[in-house]
This record gives sequence, C-alpha cells and structure tokens, in this order.
Amino acid sequence: MTPASWNVLKDYADNFLSVPDYIAAKGMRVLGNPAGNDPRVISGESGAVTVGLVVEIFQNQELGWLKDMLKLDEHSKILCISTEGDTDKENYRKVVWDGWNPGF
Repeated sequence: MTPASWNVLKDYADNFLSVPDYIAAKGMRVLGNPAGNDPRVISGESGAVTVGLVVEIFQNQELGWLKDMLKLDEHSKILCISTEGDTDKENYRKVVWDGWNPGF
C-alpha cells in the first residue's frame, strides 16, 4: 500500500481489507457465470474483487467473525461496483475458463 492510499483510507474509511488474488478470481468467475436469472457481467480483477470477497465471506465459515462484524446476513443489500471489463482478455480467459488462481 502506498503512503498516499494509506492517508485516504485512514482519513475516510471505517474499515478496509487486503485480499489475495484468488478472491478476485472467484469474483470474476461468479460474475461471468451467474445463478438463476442474474445478468452476466464480464469483469476484470479489480472490478470483481468485491463480489469475490462477499462470496467468500458467505461461503467460508472461518470468516464468520467478519460476517458478524459487518452485520451481513441473507437480508443484506450489498452494492459492489465493477470498474473494469476484461481489459486483459488473455488473463480473463485463464481465470474464467481455465480456473487459474483457484485459492486452494
């Protein structure tokens, strides 16, 4: 984290997280292969990381403390903003089609 970004977080954010790359990859796969009638979203890593984190929080029982701290449950409404598409088409395909960076 750069000193400039730390100052913004320190001054304006109540909480923040740093997550491993597999969380972003999970978000890319979830957005690209939605459940039910949800629309498909093609998103690169930085755009998909928030969705990947939400999915991980709900699926990973070891993150129950975080889920509780954020007061998340099945009734929560969560806004995730994707800031990019598949800007690196080769990497996007590696993640979404080939399962690169699964987090095992």
